[in-house]
Amino acid sequence: MSENPTDTPSPATEPPPKTEPAPLAPWFTPAAPLTFTAIVPTVYGQMLVNRNDINQTNALFKTGKAIDHPEIELLAAILRLAPPDPVVLDVGANMGTYTLRLAAIAGPRGRVHSFEPQRILCNMIAGSVALNGLTNVICHTMAVGARDGMLEVPQFDYTAPLNFGSIEFGPEQREPLIQPRGNDPARREFVPIVTLDRFGLGRLDLMKIDAEGMEDEVLQGATETLKRCRPVLYVEFMKSDAAAIKARLQGLGYTLYTVQMNFLCVPTEMNHRFTVSGAAPVS
Repeated sequence: MSENPTDTPSPATEPPPKTEPAPLAPWFTPAAPLTFTAIVPTVYGQMLVNRNDINQTNALFKTGKAIDHPEIELLAAILRLAPPDPVVLDVGANMGTYTLRLAAIAGPRGRVHSFEPQRILCNMIAGSVALNGLTNVICHTMAVGARDGMLEVPQFDYTAPLNFGSIEFGPEQREPLIQPRGNDPARREFVPIVTLDRFGLGRLDLMKIDAEGMEDEVLQGATETLKRCRPVLYVEFMKSDAAAIKARLQGLGYTLYTVQMNFLCVPTEMNHRFTVSGAAPVS
């Protein structure tokens, strides 16, 4: 006689055995996070840029031109009027659009000094210079000011979105940015701050200054150079005391014109060589 199955206790239910995921195929490599550096084809040549920059990089990706391309071309046209083998200073070079364009005009025997105190950005300029085989550019990871010394680098995250060209070197960030300025003692970094007069340049034909509020200090530290070399200047004044800049440069014998948020400054002895369309001299 068979046993009644209902009288037989049921065995305990065991959980299913764990299974390991199938091994990846030997040719498969998991996607890695994108680095913040990208190479972009532009009208200025191949450029290394920070893909997280929300201002200049955005324009370069979409159009191949900088957001301030007309101003770059204005300075390129002025530089063509200089004698052969000119010397150019790009003070506050950001990612190097002015540097690359003016280096093409200066020619292999000219010289472009590119000053950018943000180490990450200056490294990108140097990379772009190498990508384009330029031998006439010198990159300086330095700030420029009224006296020599050391300056603390503001702490921001280059792997996150930001307008990196608006970072201000100073005790505080006055222009609001979408990232807060960091204050981690372990990340403190300093950069040299130099006067342009210390270089003792024997020649200077053109200088562009975009120093995020330090423009007048740059000019103060370049007084002897301006008296000796008489370059054409292009000076942003948006974050600076425009009246102080105007008074300083007019006192040094410059005629000023307003172009966007900048002063185009021509030595008075060169006025006969320039016609600035649509702009009257600043009184």
